[in-house]
Amino acid sequence: MNYSSLVVFDFDRTICEDNSDTVARKLLPEEKIPQEVRNLYQSNGWLTYMNRIFKLLHDNSIDGKQIKNAIVAIPAVAGMETLLTTLHANGHEIIIISDSNSLFINWWLQSKKLEHTVSRVFTNPAQFDEDGRLKVDMYHMQRSCDLSSMNLCKGKILMDFISEKHAQDVYYDRIVYIGDGKNDLCPILRLSEADLACPRKDYMLIKCLAKLPHNMHPVATIMAWKDGTDLLQSLEEALRVVKK
Repeated sequence: MNYSSLVVFDFDRTICEDNSDTVARKLLPEEKIPQEVRNLYQSNGWLTYMNRIFKLLHDNSIDGKQIKNAIVAIPAVAGMETLLTTLHANGHEIIIISDSNSLFINWWLQSKKLEHTVSRVFTNPAQFDEDGRLKVDMYHMQRSCDLSSMNLCKGKILMDFISEKHAQDVYYDRIVYIGDGKNDLCPILRLSEADLACPRKDYMLIKCLAKLPHNMHPVATIMAWKDGTDLLQSLEEALRVVKK
C-alpha cells in the first residue's frame, strides 16, 4: 500500500520558536546555577546537564506548573501551525523526532491544539517523580553514529520507523525532513534522491551541510526555509499540497 509523503519535523526552533530546554532553564536565576553544573554539558552531555537543571528548579521551588506555563508560552515559528494542519489535511503523515522530551512536546502541541496532526513523537521520555521533580531518560543508548548524541540518533529512529511501516505494508512516495540543528544532519544524509531535506536558513544545520565534502553531500533535494509560510509555499508544488 502506498501513502502520501512522510514529513519528519524536529521540534525546537523548527516547530516552536525557541529551545524548550533553555526556556525551562531560564526560570532559574543565573546565580543559582553552580559552575560544576554548567560544566556538565561538556563533560557528560546535554541530558545529564538538563537533569541537574531540573533538580535545581525543584530545589528552588519552581514546580511543574511553572515549567509547563513557560513551555506553552513559546510561540510557534511563523506559519508553522498552518503548515502542520495543511499537511495533515492533505493526507501526509507527520512525525516528530526531537532531543527535547515527551512532556514539553506534548504540552506544547496540546496547548496549540496540534496534537491530532502528529502521528508519532520520538523523544526522550520525561515524567515527574513522587517528589515533583522532572526527570528525563535517554531515548536509547547508541554508539554507532558519531554525528549524534548517545541518547538519540535521529537517523536510526527514522530508518527504524520506515522499516516498521514497511513491515505493515505501508510505503511513502517520498520523505521530507525539516530541521535546524546539527543533530538533524544524520537523518538528512540517509535520505534518497526522491526525498526533500529542508534545513532552516541561518541555523546550524544549513551551515553543517555547506561544510560537508562533496562526496558526503546528501542526495536528497535541499529546500531551505525561513518560516512555515515560505516552506508551505515550497511544498505546495513539491507535494501537491492544497490549503484546506
